[in-house]
Amino acid sequence: MTSVIEHDRIEEIPHAAPAQREAPRPARSRMPAVRTFLVTVLLLAAAGAGGTYVVTHRLAESAFVTLDDAVLTADALPVGPTGSGVVTQILVSGQTRVAAGQELARVRLAADPALGTTRQPQVETLRAPVPGTVSTIDVAVGGVTGAGEPVVTMYDHAKLAFHAKATEKQLNELRLGMTAEITGPGIDRPVRATVDHVEARIGPDPLSDAPLTEEQKADHEQLTVVLAPRTDAVDTVSALVPGLRYRADIDTNSAVGRTPAVNGAG
Repeated sequence: MTSVIEHDRIEEIPHAAPAQREAPRPARSRMPAVRTFLVTVLLLAAAGAGGTYVVTHRLAESAFVTLDDAVLTADALPVGPTGSGVVTQILVSGQTRVAAGQELARVRLAADPALGTTRQPQVETLRAPVPGTVSTIDVAVGGVTGAGEPVVTMYDHAKLAFHAKATEKQLNELRLGMTAEITGPGIDRPVRATVDHVEARIGPDPLSDAPLTEEQKADHEQLTVVLAPRTDAVDTVSALVPGLRYRADIDTNSAVGRTPAVNGAG
């Protein structure tokens, strides 16, 4: 009898071991569900962030007024002699950058009859009044020039500006002093400029009954926005060629509360 009882006990032991090993299975079965929940949360967070970026990006785009036809202009600065004479030397060439006081040309002035003919004709040296760039040589060596007539024409670097046509709808969004970024040929990085003023529209002759062409109507509906380069951008702009066309992106979030551009037309 004793041996039978011991045999039954020995057979019961293997049946107990598998029950102990299967106990942790419910915990493992919950892991895929937890991972699925975490992945779902992360995907929703990413989608929310992406949506926020898109909305922010669109709002940023709507905060700009873009003028695609901004022309770099320069006021002509003629340099000529104090009296009539003959040009004897030209010391610069077109598109040469010059410093203030740099010699540009020499002119042998005509003798003054009141002083007699024995006096040696005076030679006048023409100098650049300001830093700038020579745009044209108006009189070649040997040419005759009158008093005050330009021998060399240059433009002042400090007076370079971008002129861009804008509709009244665009102008209604602009304020004087707003910041603009200029991009285009010859510009590696955007040039910073500000809305300086608006040039008044030149309308048709009120005494004329001639009808306007479609092109004239389009021009009549537009004003010119003048964008002045920032001081730190003068060197970059002075290296550009006047007459070329650029793109101006004006930030309407800058200079909020300033004078409306339409009121600054003059």
